[in-house]
Amino acid sequence: MRSLLTLSLVTASAALLTACGGGSSDSSTPLPVVATTQAVSIQFAAQANGKDAQCGAVNEIANLGSTNKTAEIQDLRFYVSALELVNDKGQAVAVTLDKNTNQDFGVALLDFENATGACAGGDAKTNTVITGKIPTGTYTGIKFTLGVPDTVVDSSGNTIILNHSNTTAITAPLDVAAMAWSWQGGRKFAKIEFKPTGGVTNQKGTPETTDDATVTSWVVHMGATGCTGSDAAGYSCTNPNLAKVSLSSFDASKQKVVLDVPALLAQSDISVNQNSALGCMSGTTDKECPAVFDTLGLDLLTGKVSTSKTQTVFKVINK
Repeated sequence: MRSLLTLSLVTASAALLTACGGGSSDSSTPLPVVATTQAVSIQFAAQANGKDAQCGAVNEIANLGSTNKTAEIQDLRFYVSALELVNDKGQAVAVTLDKNTNQDFGVALLDFENATGACAGGDAKTNTVITGKIPTGTYTGIKFTLGVPDTVVDSSGNTIILNHSNTTAITAPLDVAAMAWSWQGGRKFAKIEFKPTGGVTNQKGTPETTDDATVTSWVVHMGATGCTGSDAAGYSCTNPNLAKVSLSSFDASKQKVVLDVPALLAQSDISVNQNSALGCMSGTTDKECPAVFDTLGLDLLTGKVSTSKTQTVFKVINK
């Protein structure tokens, strides 16, 4: 009797397990893993001497460059691409950017000029934040590229020309004519311009003058150089000049990324233009460019990330 009861209980238990899917290795199908995402908002700023760098004569910046000059901002905007956050496992995870008038194609335009004062030739609209989505997790660092990539592959597998696209044939944020280099067919990755008090001495022998003369501006225009190609054949640049920024400690909810204007000019004399174009326009023989490229961690001669210099222009501060 006891044996029969035991057998009956075992049989019932097996049947119950089978009905619940617990007694068979081939009768249940694993539920799909649903990846979750979280929204992310990354705030940027441009600062000098602990304050926001703004257009207008009343916002002149003191102690700029190797000779401690005072200057007014004339333009300040730059492109960011390949944005990643670094998770608590040390893995860099790509941020999928929202599409809006300031970001698309994996590229965002940060714009700090407001068309006032010496920035009168700019656009009144500004943009100081990048928004997007990222897999749910804990993130403790940030990485990005200063500049625009040559191409991007869309969701349909089509290759889209970015850096050398026509501003009149592409949508925002790459449609800004002021950020294009018509003589080169690419973009200004960064357009940061100054109007120093007392002007800039354009030294004898520069293309712009046959004698020492005073001009109004000293500029930093970052962009790819040595570029050749066509829309049909594609483009190639000997010097990509894409600065890579990696900041190991960053919490988007509490901190923001800052472009430190004095750090960009730390080794530069913005009261003098020694040769070539005014200020630094990324030319490999431009005497103003080595100092600027060093601060961005770039090798001027190759246009690649430097093996001996680390960027000092971007940093993280609390909001």
